[in-house]
Amino acid sequence: MTQAATLGPTSDFSRIAARYDATRDVPPQRLATCYERMVQLGFLPRRGILLDAGCGTGQMSLPLAGMGYELCGIDISLKMISIARAKFTSDRPARFVVADARAIPFADSSFHAVVLSKLLQHVQGWQTACRELVRAVKPGGCIVHIAERGAFGNAVRQYFAQRADALGFPDRFLGMRDKSELIDFLSSQGCPSIPVDVTDLKWEKQITFGEALGQLRDRLLAEFWYLPSEVYDRLLCETARWIDEQPDGRATIEHMTPYLVADVFRKVAKT
Repeated sequence: MTQAATLGPTSDFSRIAARYDATRDVPPQRLATCYERMVQLGFLPRRGILLDAGCGTGQMSLPLAGMGYELCGIDISLKMISIARAKFTSDRPARFVVADARAIPFADSSFHAVVLSKLLQHVQGWQTACRELVRAVKPGGCIVHIAERGAFGNAVRQYFAQRADALGFPDRFLGMRDKSELIDFLSSQGCPSIPVDVTDLKWEKQITFGEALGQLRDRLLAEFWYLPSEVYDRLLCETARWIDEQPDGRATIEHMTPYLVADVFRKVAKT
């Protein structure tokens, strides 16, 4: 296993743990439907031991626990792990461990499947995390990456991001930048990609421009954590000015229709 002491930085969500669930609101019923579909397609076993890598506050884990899986979640943030632990009871057991996905503290082939959501974009040396995920899953088991699209792509965030691009800061994540990188790398590790479409799993949400600005002011969006402070402050001022120039200003309401996307990778069993 990789020793955590030798690893580079990874985004720690401890600073926003108390507000994480309120600002990352994928409907549990959509996740449950997605997981049921994965079972029907043979990507998740009907029973077994699952790993939630980068589990955060357990949002991804809750529907799985309700389906009867033996569940283990890992995250680098004790604050996030503590919130996750508080969500589970004796009738919905789960084990949560503070650990880095690049140094998973479990033996080879410990899990029937692995689930994760947008973890790798926050991890420097994400390839090491991928190797660990492959090592930890049983041959024939799947690594299932689930994410939402459109939940955070409001006009205010887009304006902030465009201004960051214009100032010379287009690469704002520590880790993986494009899904094609993940597909190519996991394929090289003996986990080819399997096509799956869950984009019909949609929901409705809305946000005011003022609320979106507040999320930026409170630094709730990890995409922008590594901007220099003076750049961040400048962008906040520019974004607030742009919002206030709109006809309804900070009261402007934006309606969005987010949806789920999934990527599945099966570990080839050696013959």
